[in-house]
This record gives sequence, structure tokens and C-alpha cells, in this order.
Amino acid sequence: MSVTPFTREPIVPDKVTGLPENSARRLAESFNLRVIFFLLVHMPLAYAIEAAWPLATAHAALVALLGVRWAWLGRSRRVLYTMSYIAGAEVLWRMGEARVNWEFGKYALVLVAVVALLSEWRRGDARLRTVMPVFLLVAAVPGIVMSVLDLGPSLAFDEISFNLSAYFALVLVGLYLWARPINRPTAARALLALMAPTVGILFLAGYSTIANFTSEFGRGSSWTRSGDFGANQVANMLSLGALCGFILLILLPRARAARLVIGLLTVAMIIQGVLTFSRGGLYSLVLAGLAFGLHLWRTPAARGRFVLLTGALTALIFAGFYPWLDTMSAGAVTERFQSTDSTGRLELVQSDWLAFQEYPILGAGVGGSMIYHEYYLGYSIGTHTEFSRLLGEHGLFGIAIMAILGWMLLRRYLGNPPGLGRAMSASMAVWALSMMFHSATRVAAIPFALALVLVAWKIEEERQPAEPQPAPLFGARPGRLR
Repeated sequence: MSVTPFTREPIVPDKVTGLPENSARRLAESFNLRVIFFLLVHMPLAYAIEAAWPLATAHAALVALLGVRWAWLGRSRRVLYTMSYIAGAEVLWRMGEARVNWEFGKYALVLVAVVALLSEWRRGDARLRTVMPVFLLVAAVPGIVMSVLDLGPSLAFDEISFNLSAYFALVLVGLYLWARPINRPTAARALLALMAPTVGILFLAGYSTIANFTSEFGRGSSWTRSGDFGANQVANMLSLGALCGFILLILLPRARAARLVIGLLTVAMIIQGVLTFSRGGLYSLVLAGLAFGLHLWRTPAARGRFVLLTGALTALIFAGFYPWLDTMSAGAVTERFQSTDSTGRLELVQSDWLAFQEYPILGAGVGGSMIYHEYYLGYSIGTHTEFSRLLGEHGLFGIAIMAILGWMLLRRYLGNPPGLGRAMSASMAVWALSMMFHSATRVAAIPFALALVLVAWKIEEERQPAEPQPAPLFGARPGRLR
């Protein structure tokens, strides 16, 4: 039996892998391997979820219950990871037709945040750093009252749930995360938890695209190339997944194998996002990526990686994939993304403005703008621009909501150090706010991204060990976030 010259530990072949036992253990504990497995396992998981709605329902319930359990036990790191996962998985559950409320993702965030806050209070660790997010709901009360008086409690509840559940999520998650320190490893794992479900969405959209490869390209958003689901929501989540992937390529400079897989998935999400023909997600990704990169000029190492990655991705997409996509679609890709057609959003903004002119103080009430939409478009449709909805349905109180939200984001942005900290806050804020221009608050990822702006990022450049320490991918480590 030989002995290695450095560790002096006996080399015993593993019965399963045939590798030395110590090598097998190191392989199982490899950060690269765990990251790759965690991301790619969501491809077969997504296929199973879409094939069987009971599995989609069970998956959604299990994730929420795990979040509640960890929140009650005070595992704040795992609470953050679960929140990230819920925000990323909401559209995946919808694609699998999980038998849960349509706004389940937002309510699950609320539930986990409430239990986490109560757990901290129970243990005597509660430190309410601010009450400012609560004023968002206070300013929404007049619009809620108007809605109940005009529509009745039952119909009003549906409108309130559809339009304001994102604010409930933002307020509760914001109270929990406000100025809470998040270090570099925790930030990376939170982004991985957010990105992983979007890999499943990518798989379903890609599988549908390949299965219908010969179908003709239209001139509008494509359900077929969005996994037979709403192109807007799919493109938006692919946009967020690609943003997380891009940031992870900056935050994980040493995990080469994981970075390679993350890079390939990021490129695939961008390409699939283009194929959905839903333009808003791609525009938001570009804006958020630029916001992230512009904040790295004072961080030389991160700035260098950003420039190299941006150049490589741009060359790969525009020199390699874009000409092929445009040729395959007979020019439809170029025509779609050069189009300035607002697809009815401009008319919706105009109708919201009309509602504001008629009800400038209290607004038309939550859901009250639908009447004006029908007047302008000839059919009833929900708002796609959140800021015009706030004006039309909340009046001056809607302006107050926007002002409070802007103040919260600006205060916490300035509370982070220049460099990677502010880059994280800026990218999440730009992504979420730009989404609100074209997709209102349709998905839970929007309020969660806004809540991530409110944390205290502690991810400044630091020396990294040659190999990340073997620890559970989503396990607890000593620190401020347990």
C-alpha cells in the first residue's frame, strides 16, 4: 500500500469509481462539480415538471415549506437562497401548470419573509433597520379602498392580488434584507439559486424550438419558441438568468469548469431569448449588464474580466450566432428587433394618463384602469407599464409610491461601497425598473430583484484560494448571515 508524499495518507481505491478514496472524496466535494450538477439537473427536472402537474405542484410546495422551515430555524443564508430560488422558479411552475395560485411565487416570498422576521423576533435577534418599505403599502391604501368601493370585495381582491402582490413581496422581503450584509460566497450562491430554475425554462423553450424547428417565423412574440407559454415571461426570466450568469463569471474567477458551463448557459439564454421574439427581456439584460460594467472601473481585476467577457460574448453572438439566426428566419430576427412598434403599450400608457386626469388625487382604484384600456384598445387588457398604472389607479399616491421606491433604492445604492457592491445594486435596480416599463410586475423576480438592491453587499475584491473550500453548495457557514 503506497503513501502519497504530501499528505502521508494511505491511498485506498474507491469501490465504485476505482479512484483513490481521497480523490473520490475530493471529487464529490468539488465546488465545480456541485455547481454544474445543480444547474444541469434542472433540465430533466423541468421536463418532468411540464409532463406531470402533480410534480410541479409538489415541487412548488416543497420549496416553500423548506423556506419556512429554514426561516423558523434562523438559517438566514438558506432563507436567502430559497427566496432566490422561488423568484427564479415561479415561471417554471406556471409552465408546468402547478395547481397553486397564479401569484404563488410572490406569496411564498411573503410567507418566508414573515416567518424569518418572526423567528428573529422570537430569538431576540430582531433588528428592524427601517420601516420605509411599509410606506409603500400605506400609500397604496386609498387605491385599495377605491377598488373595494367600485368593484366589491370579491372582484377587488382579484385585482389587488394581481396588481399589488409584488409590493407585498417587496415590502416584506425588503424589511428582512434591508442593509443585511451579504459576502462574496453568499452572493454567488444566491445568484446560482436564482439562475438554476431559468436553466429549466431554457430547456423547455429550447426543446419546443427544436421540436418545431421547421415552423415558420412570425413577426410577433412566439409561443412555440417559448415552450408553449407566454413569450414575455419566458424572455424576461431568460434575461434574468443570463444576467446572473454574466455576474457569476465575474464573481467566480477560479472555478473554471463551473464558469465554462455558466458561460455556455448564458449564451444559450441570450439566443433563446432572441428566438422568443419578445424584445423587452433582451433590452433589460443589455441595460443591466451595462450598469454592472460601468461600476467596475474602480475595481481593476473585475473590470478586466468584464471587458474580456463582454468582448468575447459580443463577438460570439454577433459574429457567430446572429447571422445564422437571421438567415434561418429569413430576416425575421432583424425585422423584429428593428421594429419600433410598442405592441399596444403606448396606447395603454395613454389610457392610464386619461384615468389620472379624471382622478388625479385618489386614482381610479386598483384595477380601475381596465375600463380606460377597453376604451382605447377595444378590449380589456392589464397594464404593461407599471409606472403609468400607478398614476392611473393611485393618482398622487401613485407618485408617492414611485418616490418612496426611488428613495429606498437610491439610499441603499449609496450605502454600498463603490465597485462590485454598487455594481450589484445598480444591475438589479436597472433590470427590475426596466422590466416595470414593459412587463409591469408580472413575475416575482421583479420585486425580489428590487429587494436585492436593499442589502449591504460585501463582495469587494479579495484574494481567492486556488481551490474553493469544500462546503455544501447551500450550506451554512459562520458569519453574519447564518
